[in-house]
Amino acid sequence: MNLRDFLLKYKDEILQLSQSKTRTLAGVRGDSVQLKLGLPLFFDQLVHVLEQKLENPPPMALLSAAAKHGEEYLRLGYSLSHVVHAYGAMCQAITEFAVTKNAKFSASEFNILNGCLDVAIAAAVSEFQFRSVKASEDREVQHLGFLAHELRNALSSAVVAHEMIKAGLVGTGGSTASVLESNLSRMRNLIDRSLSEVRTRADAELFVEKFRLSDLFDQIALTAKVDADKKKQTLVCEVDWQVEIEADRQFILSAVANLVQNAIKYSKTGGEIKIRAKFVADRTLIEVEDQCGGIAADQVANLFKPYVQSGEDRSGMGLGLAITQRAVHVSQGTISVQNNPGTGCTFKIDIPSKITPNPDSKTTVPGVDSVQPDLRQRK
Repeated sequence: MNLRDFLLKYKDEILQLSQSKTRTLAGVRGDSVQLKLGLPLFFDQLVHVLEQKLENPPPMALLSAAAKHGEEYLRLGYSLSHVVHAYGAMCQAITEFAVTKNAKFSASEFNILNGCLDVAIAAAVSEFQFRSVKASEDREVQHLGFLAHELRNALSSAVVAHEMIKAGLVGTGGSTASVLESNLSRMRNLIDRSLSEVRTRADAELFVEKFRLSDLFDQIALTAKVDADKKKQTLVCEVDWQVEIEADRQFILSAVANLVQNAIKYSKTGGEIKIRAKFVADRTLIEVEDQCGGIAADQVANLFKPYVQSGEDRSGMGLGLAITQRAVHVSQGTISVQNNPGTGCTFKIDIPSKITPNPDSKTTVPGVDSVQPDLRQRK
């Protein structure tokens, strides 16, 4: 029995085995009709190629279908490795089933099979990467436009409030002064966050200095007080004033400040936000505990992805946690989240108490996940 006849005879069994393997790889990720049709379509095209004994060039229909398959993987939030493994699962299924049936095929048939797999994988991967880069570029344009829009709005409100105070129409301690203060704080936060993002992306050089965490926390609490007061929230700092670390102050400030701003944004009105720090051996553990009510289990994996938000409040750019993660990684540390359903979340930063830069004075930021065009929304 040749390979073509074997595939036709055991099509259902092979496809079922292939789909079983891909489901195992996918885990809890989403699915779609188009995704489910991808491998069966490739199977039919493979049979056609074997019938025609086509080797070069590959049929355009195969290239087109594989490209759409790769695009669908991206849309559903899969990684590039899933694209490759999907076709690998098909090859494994054919091979394993052939062994169970003691089927043997010619070298030329195997060459056609491997050629089709190579072409399909290349087309799917190329489309996946192209769409991913395009989505990332679109997000960057949206990000820049959002930043300019937010800064302009905050500046306009601040200018109006300042003009009213300068003209003597209102006092310096009233609600108009609060508007001015709030918008200046908003602009500062937008600029600080954008600068932190630029540094972690383009300049991973560490400027290590010794400083007290209590001073850093006081600065963060003072900056965040305006936003916390609006929601009648309480900021509690629990850190010994003697706790000192040697690290890049700006990166640590950015990481913790973003967590605190995020906690204020998502915590309930009248809630309490705690900032803690302690030494454990030669490590420093920093925690920010909020009262957001907890996170749905299926959203935890997306927390640190850029441009992803959740909840009713969609203000901001959805970059806070992504920037925090990069800043922590540059600082040679790790960040995790403890989900407390019904209560809130505790974000935990674990960094060396004394950071030692690499000999070239640089650290490496781990690769950032491709920005998906249709991500489920979260912070």
